[in-house]
Amino acid sequence: MIPIKPIDALRKSTLLETAPEEVLRKVADLAVPMSIPAGTTLFEKGEPGQAMYIIADGQVRVHDQDLVLARLRTGDILGEMAALDAGEVRSASITADEDTHLLRLDRVAVYELLTREPEVAKALIHMLCQREKKIITEVTQRSLEVQILEHELEIGRQIQAGFLPDELPEVPGWEIAAHFEAAREVAGDFYDVFEIHALGNIGLVIGDVCGKGIGAALFMTLFRSLIRATSVSGNFMNWANSEGDNSRTPDTEQPRDCRQTLSSAVSLTNNYISHTHDQASMFASLFFGMLDPVTGNLLYINAGHEAPVIFNHSGIRQRLKPTGPVVGIFQGAEYAIGQAQLDEGDSFIAFTDGVTEATNPGSDQFTELRLLTLLEQGPWSASELLVQINAKLREFASGAAQFDDITLLAVSSTLRQDKTRQHL
Repeated sequence: MIPIKPIDALRKSTLLETAPEEVLRKVADLAVPMSIPAGTTLFEKGEPGQAMYIIADGQVRVHDQDLVLARLRTGDILGEMAALDAGEVRSASITADEDTHLLRLDRVAVYELLTREPEVAKALIHMLCQREKKIITEVTQRSLEVQILEHELEIGRQIQAGFLPDELPEVPGWEIAAHFEAAREVAGDFYDVFEIHALGNIGLVIGDVCGKGIGAALFMTLFRSLIRATSVSGNFMNWANSEGDNSRTPDTEQPRDCRQTLSSAVSLTNNYISHTHDQASMFASLFFGMLDPVTGNLLYINAGHEAPVIFNHSGIRQRLKPTGPVVGIFQGAEYAIGQAQLDEGDSFIAFTDGVTEATNPGSDQFTELRLLTLLEQGPWSASELLVQINAKLREFASGAAQFDDITLLAVSSTLRQDKTRQHL
C-alpha cells in the first residue's frame, strides 16, 4: 500500500474539510496512519471502542453479520461515538471492501484536541448534526418504502386469498371443513375442494410449496390452478375420454375416467412446472384425492406429502402414504394411484408440516405423534376436529411466533341415504 499523508487526508474529510490549515496540522500530528487489506475486519460489533477513524483512501462496509448497513468511502468518518463515549461499544462491524488507508485518532487524543481546539469541536458537532439529518432523511424514505411494500403485500394477500375456495361444497352425507393460517402476509400452503361434475366426484387437494414469501405464494397459485383446471375442464375431459373407454377396471367400481383424470392432472402439472419453470427449482408436496360421495371410495395420489389419516371411534384406521415424488422437479415422474374407503363414522384429515412442526417457546415441535394421539380421542365432525386441533396447537405454542403456514383439510361421513352408485 502507498503511504498516506495525514494532512492531505484530513483536507478531504467530512470532519475537517472547512477547518483552518493550522488546525489541520495539529490534528495531523495526533493521527496515526494505518492500512488494512481488502477483506480485513477493522472491528466487530459489540467490541469496546477506543478510537475513531477517517478514511483516507478506499472503501469499507458497515455490517451486522451478513446484513450490509452502509458503505463508507474516502473522507468519511467511522467509530466517532465510541471515541467520544468511554462506555460505548461498536454498534456494527467494519470490514474493508478494498485495500483501505485510514487515520486513527485515539480517544485520549480526541479529548485533548477538543479541549485545546474549539474549531475542531465545532467541526465535529457540525459533522454529527449533518449525519443526524442524513439518518432522519434515510429513515423517513425507508419508512415510506416499507408502507408501500406493506400495501402491495396486502394486495397480494387479498389476491392469493381469492385462489382459495370461498365456500366448500355441501355434499349430502358428508361434512367438509378446512383451516388455513398463513405465517406471513402471503403463503406457500394451499388447499382446494371442488366438484368434478362429469365424474360425480369431489376433488380434495392440499399442498405445500417449498420456501416462503412471495416466490412460494406465486407458485402456490400456479399449482392450485393447474390441478383444478386439468381436473374439471371440459376440454381436458374430452381429451381424457378419447384415450380410452369408460369401462370399469377390474379392481374398482369406479369408471376409468376417475383414475385417468387423477393421474393426468398430477402428471400434467408436474411436467409443465418442471419443464417451464425448471430454473426456479420450485416444487410442492401435494395430496390430491377424488372422493365418490355415494360409495365413500377415495382414489388418491400423494406426491411426497404428509400422509393423511383415516380414523373413527376405534382409532386410526389407515395412513395414505406417498405414492410418488413431489410435484415440479422430476419431469416424467410416475405417480401410482392409491385407494381407500370412507365408511359411515369415518373421518379423514390432511395437514401440512406447519401443524406437526409448530414450535413452543422452548423450540420443541408439536410432532405427528401429538396429532395422532389427539385423533384417537375422537370421534368429531370435520368442523369439530379442526377446532380441537387448533386449540391444541395454540395451547402447545404458548404464544410462540408461528414459523410456518398451517393448513388442515377434514372430511367426515354421516348417514348416507343411497349407498348404490348410479352411473349414467
